[in-house]
Amino acid sequence: MHRDMAALPVQEAGFTPFVPWQEAQEGDLLYAFTTYYNEETGGRLAANRAFNIEKAAGLLENLVVPRDGAFSFNQVCAPYLKSKGYQLAPIIGGNGKGYGGGVCQLSTTLYNAALGLPLRIDKWEVHRKRGVEYVPQYFDAAVGDYSDLAFTNLLPYPLRLSVLPQEGALTVLFYREGGQGRAQAK
Repeated sequence: MHRDMAALPVQEAGFTPFVPWQEAQEGDLLYAFTTYYNEETGGRLAANRAFNIEKAAGLLENLVVPRDGAFSFNQVCAPYLKSKGYQLAPIIGGNGKGYGGGVCQLSTTLYNAALGLPLRIDKWEVHRKRGVEYVPQYFDAAVGDYSDLAFTNLLPYPLRLSVLPQEGALTVLFYREGGQGRAQAK
């Protein structure tokens, strides 16, 4: 099933809701959020935008945020430079393109997943008042030289991030950590 292209009768599909964070055991999925991207969100540089999303996703994959630990998107993924492997792609604002274009969709997807858990959002900025096309207005999270997405884990246990960019769908998942991830510095 790919977005709105197919239907699956409810009787044939099982749905397991997220485990409430208060009841979670090690390894349980706590919350997730998905956004979508395609050629329209990247124009003629869509492949570069997708590359940047996948590069940053790889940096976040299996990252652990300890109990009471701080997370900074820029600390993990920045600087957004050609020398760091990012490609030139569309960005929101400025001259319309820059190295690392597209990573804001990942920070936005992460931000929306974080809103589903008791995390303290320490830094967050929208791109512009009119928002972006992949989430409702004021639910985007810009990152760059002058903006960051940062939060503190207020849960009584560590969290592990999983990031899945696949065929135009970008999903960020939060798991109760059970010792499988790698710790973020700080």
